[in-house]
Amino acid sequence: MRALDKLVRRWQLKAMEHIDTAALLKAGNRRVLERFQRVARDVPAYAAILNAHGVSAGGIRTLDDFTRLCPVIEKQDIFGAYPIDQLCVGGHLGSLAGVLTSSGQGGRFAFGLSTHRQARRAAKAIELALELSFGTDRYSTLLINALPMGVRFSCSTVTIAETSVREDMVCALVEQFAPHHQQTILVTDPLFCKRLLDQGRDRGLDWGRFKVHVVLGEETFGEAFRDYVVRGLGQDPDGWTAGSAISSMGVGELGLNLFFETTDTVRLRQRAHRQPEALRPAIGDWQGRVPPLLFVYDPLRIFVEVIEPDPSGFGALTISSLDPDSMLPLIRYRTGDRARLLDTATVARTLSDIGGVHLNVPRLPMIAVVGRASDHLPDGRPLLDIKDALYVRHDIADRLSGAFRIEHEDTGCCIHVQLSAGVENGGPEFASALDACLPKPNSGDRDRIKIWSHADFPFGQTLDYERKFNYLDAPRRP
Repeated sequence: MRALDKLVRRWQLKAMEHIDTAALLKAGNRRVLERFQRVARDVPAYAAILNAHGVSAGGIRTLDDFTRLCPVIEKQDIFGAYPIDQLCVGGHLGSLAGVLTSSGQGGRFAFGLSTHRQARRAAKAIELALELSFGTDRYSTLLINALPMGVRFSCSTVTIAETSVREDMVCALVEQFAPHHQQTILVTDPLFCKRLLDQGRDRGLDWGRFKVHVVLGEETFGEAFRDYVVRGLGQDPDGWTAGSAISSMGVGELGLNLFFETTDTVRLRQRAHRQPEALRPAIGDWQGRVPPLLFVYDPLRIFVEVIEPDPSGFGALTISSLDPDSMLPLIRYRTGDRARLLDTATVARTLSDIGGVHLNVPRLPMIAVVGRASDHLPDGRPLLDIKDALYVRHDIADRLSGAFRIEHEDTGCCIHVQLSAGVENGGPEFASALDACLPKPNSGDRDRIKIWSHADFPFGQTLDYERKFNYLDAPRRP
């Protein structure tokens, strides 16, 4: 059976090389209309939402009808507003294989439900994604899931170790089991990944002895951070001869790995990092220094819209689930992220115009994601620019935990930065060196930098990695 599964994956990957992107998108467009009608008929809460908005399901016949008339829904519109069974097909909870919760960062939890059939299909999809990215059918692989507890997945082609956010467990597993596998994949989030690097350095772990890949979820990151991680793991950030670091984006209530980087999209983003003006015609006029993450996605799994776009095409990311077996389907669900749909033909033309090293353009549809809509400072600077600036100089990054908090003051912003455990405060000279790496305010006074020891950092001293870290305080009201 496993040999047959390998053959199927090989065929699927070969078929991906010949995908007609436009045809695939048209098929997704047809599927969303069919899916909408079923949800409108079979999900009591959604029928009530349509009724409250004066929308008749019978009047939705075309994609234009769907995008013009169907309401956009958000977490607070459904989770907590309706009993969980009323959000399900048929108005009741069926037999479940699992429940995935959102982070609850906004004070309200959302839930993603999966049936046993969906769980089996999800495992097949993960196996295909791992083969596409890391060749797991060809190389014996240790996969360490260091995401917070509750975020789990199944895969029959790798050795899975579940550690949650225990850096000591991760390092012990690498030391004992990585030598017996041809490669290791760490699945974690950026902030905890920094903690892993610190722990490895403290215990003298030679990551470079092994081929180590990292899959990063939960939050966005920039190319300075990617370079820091790959070099910190003793891999090759430029030649792609060893391990790599890629991003995967999911939405708890919709599923894992909805959007994902590939080798091609990472190289494209690296080019955009080095030549931003040359790539803006393809990616859009993003705000700030750090280019958006460039993902691909399966348009037969999700229908993706970007609504209320700005002049550059960046707007609110909205997703409709297309899985016919979904027990809790969501239609036109606004995730809270900002994104821009990309035209692969335009990307290809732009790359041709600028020349240089040849880069492949993915066949799957592409999307540029800049992060959460709320992740910006009062003067408009993206939070991602601050995050990435901490890793521009590796000697500075080595001394930081990666956590910081930005407070809004009457004369600008105070950036509170936490040092790694055991690191001495470098005084004004260190603060000045860090400040030189940070993007300057668009107007007003200079930022104030305050360096805290690890123990004295007043914004979550113990860094509870089970929860998303809050980098921004609420703006002061006048």
